[in-house]
Amino acid sequence: GRGGDGGGAGARAVAGGGLAGVPEVDIAEGTWKYVQIRLRGGAGAGEKTVVRNTAGLPYHPDMYDHAMHALRPLGISGEVVGGGRIAYNPGARTVEVYGYSKSFGRAVGCNERSAEIIRRNFPDDHKVTWSDDGY
Repeated sequence: GRGGDGGGAGARAVAGGGLAGVPEVDIAEGTWKYVQIRLRGGAGAGEKTVVRNTAGLPYHPDMYDHAMHALRPLGISGEVVGGGRIAYNPGARTVEVYGYSKSFGRAVGCNERSAEIIRRNFPDDHKVTWSDDGY
């Protein structure tokens, strides 16, 4: 299931399939900062954009470091495209993407793109919205 340790399930999935095995979305319940990361696999494996956050981490660079900690040993590199905040309420089946990252700066279209990535990875009964308002 979702939750708890954050990177564990994602890291296990990756071991078998390189970039293809990396989940596009790994987000925590509640309201947390998030980062959108462009991942690159080794040896022409291509690119993949993922959305990540982890409960309990205070800053955008922490979110990035936590996500990459599990991926770097597998030969996957990444760079932050942008970030903001995600409010995920599993009970209400809502995901709201908003704000921006002071650490990494505003990235036009980042929240909209992150919402699209979340929408295609979550069940249809979840309402995923985005805005560039807020911090």
